[in-house]
Amino acid sequence: MNIFTVAPIFSDYMILQRDTTVRVWGTGTDGDRIEVKVGTSVSQATVRDNRWTCSIAPQRAGTTGFLTVSNGSMQLSFHDVLFGDVWLAGGQSNMELELQHCLNGSAELADSAHPSIRFYQVLKRSFVDDAFEVEEKKNRWQVCGPETAAQLSAVAYFFARNINAETGIPIGIINCNWGGTSISAWMSEQKLAKTVAGQQYLDEYAKLVGDKTDEQYDQEIEAYFNDWRAWDERVQTCRTHDPAVSWEVLNAVCGECPWPQPAGKKSPYRPANLYHAMIRRVAPFSLKGFLYYQGEEDWNRANDYGEMLRDLIDQWRTDWADDSLPFLFVQLPMYASHADVEAGLEKDESWQILRENQYKVSRTVANTGLAVIIDCGEFDNIHPLDKQTVGFRLALHALKKVYGYDCEADGPIFRRFEREAGAIRLYFDHAIGGLEARGVLKSFEVAGADGILHPAHARIERNTVILTSPDVQEPEHARYAWIKYGPTPLYGKNGIPAMPFRT
Repeated sequence: MNIFTVAPIFSDYMILQRDTTVRVWGTGTDGDRIEVKVGTSVSQATVRDNRWTCSIAPQRAGTTGFLTVSNGSMQLSFHDVLFGDVWLAGGQSNMELELQHCLNGSAELADSAHPSIRFYQVLKRSFVDDAFEVEEKKNRWQVCGPETAAQLSAVAYFFARNINAETGIPIGIINCNWGGTSISAWMSEQKLAKTVAGQQYLDEYAKLVGDKTDEQYDQEIEAYFNDWRAWDERVQTCRTHDPAVSWEVLNAVCGECPWPQPAGKKSPYRPANLYHAMIRRVAPFSLKGFLYYQGEEDWNRANDYGEMLRDLIDQWRTDWADDSLPFLFVQLPMYASHADVEAGLEKDESWQILRENQYKVSRTVANTGLAVIIDCGEFDNIHPLDKQTVGFRLALHALKKVYGYDCEADGPIFRRFEREAGAIRLYFDHAIGGLEARGVLKSFEVAGADGILHPAHARIERNTVILTSPDVQEPEHARYAWIKYGPTPLYGKNGIPAMPFRT
C-alpha cells in the first residue's frame, strides 16, 4: 500500500480560512492520485516529486465537519473542522508572552473557554532535522480553554476574543514567535542579502559564530541553560515570597538574566533560522492576515528598521502568494530600565527612531495597521503585562481595515503645524472628536531656529494643541513623547493615545 502524508498543520479541530480557496498539501508516492473532500467540495491532485497540493473550494464561516484525504488505498480523516478566519501571530517575547503570565493571567485563563477560538503552536525548534520532523508530527490544533490555552500568546488571544465576540466568526491563531529574536530571524538569507542592512545582519552574526562547530555550540548552549535555570529558580523563589516583586529588586537579588545566548549555526537568533524552521513550516496555510509585535531586539539598528520591516512584510506576503494580505503590527511602548536611567542611556533615541520607522511603514505599505500602545509600557520591565489593551487595539485595526466596521482604530496622529505669535499650533488626523488630556500635558518640547529643545507648556484648543515656552520666543519645531519612558497624556476622545512624533 502506498503511503502519503498531510502537512502537520492539518489536524483535528483546525480552523480553515473561510471564503477563499484553501490549499492542502503533503507528500506521497509519485503518480498517486490524492483526493481531498470537505462536505460537497472535492479536489484531486497527482503526486509529483513526492509532493502534492489540493485546493478546497471556498466555504462559508462556521461550516463544520470532516476533512478526508485519500489515495484510493489509504485514508486520513480530520474531525471537527471549522471554517473561519486564521491569523498568524509573529514576533518576539511580547507576542510570545503567555496568557497565564499576563495581567490577571490566572483569571483570564480560567475564563478562556471559547470553542470557536482555536490555535496551532508552531514547533519551537531553530533547525530542521529528523528529530524535528518526528516532534512536529505530534503538533495539533487546540480548542481554546483553561486546559489548553496557558501557553497561547496573550496578545493573540485577546485579539481573537475581541474579533470573535464582535463578528461571531471563528478565529484561528497560528502561534509563531520566539522571545529575543531580531527581525532578521524571520526572513530568508536571499531576502536579507538584497539590502545593505540585511547583509550586515548576516555578516555580523557570521563573525560571532566564526569557525565554531555545531558540537562546540551544543556544549556552550548546555552550559548557558544551566546558568539560566539557576537564575530562573532564584527568580521564582523571590516571586513565591512576593508575587509583585519588581525587576529592579529581582536584578539586585537574583542577578541579571543571562543574555545573550552563545552564537551558533543552529541558534534561533541566527538570521533566517526561524524563517526556515517556523515560517516555512506553515506557509502557505491560508490566512486572513498577519499580527506582528517585534522590534525590541533591534533597537541598536533603529535606522535600518523601516527597510527591514518592509522586506519582512514583502517576504511573508510572497510566501503566501498574496501581496494584499493584511499586516497589523504593534508600535513599541515606553520602556527604560533602572540601569538605563542610572547610566544616562534613557537619553538614547534609538527606541524613538524605531517607533518612528514603524509609523512610516504603516503610512507607506498598503493594507497595514499600527496599534499604538505608547501608554502600556512599564518602567524596568521590557515585558509589560497588560496584553488586553494590545489585543484590543490590534482588533480595532482589524475591525476597521479588514472587516469593514465603522469604528475608530487610530488615536491622534500629527499632521502639520502652524507658527503663531510666540507659539506653535499642532494639527492632528483622527482627532475629529476632539482631544483630551489624561493628567498634566507633559512630554511636549519646542525649539527655535537654533534647534535646541525646551520643555513646552501645552493646552488643547478643540482638536489642536498650542505650545509655548518662556525659553523659546518663536517656536519653529516641536515634538511629543520623544523619550524612552515618560508620561503620555494626550489622547483622542476615542480613548486611544496620540502617537509620538517630531515635526
